Amino acid sequence: MAENEPVITLPGHTGGVLALAFSPCGRFLASGGEDGAVKLWSIPDGIEIRSLQAHEGGVLALAFDPDGDVFASSSRDKSVKIWRTSDCSTLASAAKHASPLNCLAFTSDGKSLYSGSDDATIKVFSSPKCWLESTVSPAIGAIKALALSPTGVLAIGGVELQFLETPSGRLLKDNDSYIYGIKALAFSNDGNMLAAATGMEKRLEIWDAKKLVEAGSARDSDWVNCVKFTPDGKRLVTGGMAVKVWDPVSGACLKIYEGHTDEIQGVDVSPDGKYIASASSDKTIMIWAL
Repeated sequence: MAENEPVITLPGHTGGVLALAFSPCGRFLASGGEDGAVKLWSIPDGIEIRSLQAHEGGVLALAFDPDGDVFASSSRDKSVKIWRTSDCSTLASAAKHASPLNCLAFTSDGKSLYSGSDDATIKVFSSPKCWLESTVSPAIGAIKALALSPTGVLAIGGVELQFLETPSGRLLKDNDSYIYGIKALAFSNDGNMLAAATGMEKRLEIWDAKKLVEAGSARDSDWVNCVKFTPDGKRLVTGGMAVKVWDPVSGACLKIYEGHTDEIQGVDVSPDGKYIASASSDKTIMIWAL
């Protein structure tokens, strides 16, 4: 196997793969597609453990709780569902948004789940009961991305980037200097940095999450659709037409992994830092050695 070739390719979905997430233990990978299916895979062997016809529309986001006991999925069908990881049984579901749900994030204690929607609201659900606890309306239009820091700061993206205090929803900082807006957001595990992917603007931004100031950026030749930090915070992984690894301090692109034949819609890094998973509109998931 060449250095930059995938370790394994997982061709399980019948439509584009839109979302994926590693479990906290790193042994499982959940994927969600245009076909409405959620699949659970074992890693790194790539065996399909379970396939669920989870939603009536494309699955747009997936997230595991910090313990890995449950995971959540959200969809174009306007619903969010919480699943038990051990047997993939449905624990609860809710349909409280008026539009598709683009993004999900659990709080650090796993007791609450945040969802962002095209209906311009963020809703907070209890976990695992999926009871609606509160609604935040940031007034930036459709919420395309969100991320929660370990300290409870909520970053949201749409036509602009906002930092909000939780649970109050009080605005801490906003930045509206975008043409197309924010496509994806990710905090480093220590909560010190936030990475923002700007999609068609082809730029990766790094923010000091403590001071709430932009600390640097990198220009790409490709769309920047998705972003994740490595567990140690020393590298960033993005997806466009290729998977790319970046130095968040210098903004240098360190490595490029090519293999997908269509846009990459999601990336994640295994908790041990050994693997990258990428989800693409070409209907495949690829696992790469980091």
